[in-house]
Formats: sequence, C-alpha cells, structure tokens
Amino acid sequence: MRRLVSSPDAVGNLTFQDTEVPTPKANECLIRVKAFSMNRGELKRSQNDPLGTPIGWDVVGVVEQTAQDGSGPPIGTKIVALSIRSEGWAEYAAISTRFLAIIPQSVSHTDAATLLVAGLTALYAVEKGSRLLGSRVLITGATGGVGLFAMQLARMMGASVVAQIRQPAQEAFVRDYGADEVVMTETGQEAEQFAPYRLIVDGV
Repeated sequence: MRRLVSSPDAVGNLTFQDTEVPTPKANECLIRVKAFSMNRGELKRSQNDPLGTPIGWDVVGVVEQTAQDGSGPPIGTKIVALSIRSEGWAEYAAISTRFLAIIPQSVSHTDAATLLVAGLTALYAVEKGSRLLGSRVLITGATGGVGLFAMQLARMMGASVVAQIRQPAQEAFVRDYGADEVVMTETGQEAEQFAPYRLIVDGV
C-alpha cells in the first residue's frame, strides 16, 4: 500500500512511501481509507519530523477486517476514526475500536473526515460555556476548521455569535456559517464593542 510520510526536504514536507498493509492488534479493525483531513498541527509537525515518519489523525473509511476480540463493527461498515498512532494518511489503517464510530451512509466521506480534530475541539470548547441560550459568544479565528464548527454549534445552543476575522472578503463566508456580528481586527480590541461575552473560543 501507499501512505504519506514526513519528508522535510520535499515540497509540502510530505512524500509517498510504499509499505506493507498494517497488521491490526486484537482490539483494532483494519480500515480501508476513503478520505482524511489535513489539520494544521499535523502539517506543522511534518516540517520537523524525521524522514519517513507516518502522519494522519482523522480517517474515514470502511471496515476491511474486524477486530479479533469481537469489538467494533462488522466488515463493510462505514466509519470515522482517530488514528492515535498518527498513521491515517494511508490506503489502510489499523484503528482501535475505542476510537472509531459508525457514520450514516448519507454523510459523505469528505464531510465526515472533518469531524474529529476540528469538530470535537469545537464541541468541547463550546460545551465549556454551558447555558448559552440568549448569550453572546466570540469566536476568534472564525474561518478555521474549529471556528466554523464552533459558530454553528453556538448558534444551535441559542447563542448570538460574534466572529473575529482579519480580511473583509471573509465576512460573507462567516455569516453563512452563523455569525450574527463580524469584527475585523488583528488585536481583538474591536470585539470589545459587543462585550460582555458568556464564552470566548480563542482559536488564534
């Protein structure tokens, strides 16, 4: 199979490597990968990791081989998963059944691939501001993956969302994702006009 690995001297700091299909542990499923997402932290890490270091957290695919211990879903199940060994940017990945979930057939592979690092980070952050109904929430870095999820989740919880951006061209984009108010600022000072905030999700 082929997988992407770190290559500090290559364009984009990544290169393809031919390797064997991984052998799952007893509590792991073998996943045939259909899509994955590229997170900023992974791409930054690839600049410094030794040549040939595997990479990739967020994986979407189909169960190719079930876990030997009987845990996890059957062959052919569509799943989203987190590769805790960071080996997900490959044609196949061995994933612990503790770190995968079944997804509906109606959810596309590419949409599902965004759910793990960005989606869960946003969810955990927004949940810190319990009782958001009728409150105001500030989302910095609103055009990033976490920011886009956080805006939508905060709106669903009944909050009024203020999005902090840096470029005027981004305003329509964040409003489409749920921003009630938009501030363009490098320092954050302009966001004071809408204070106080029940919650600030600082992605910057």
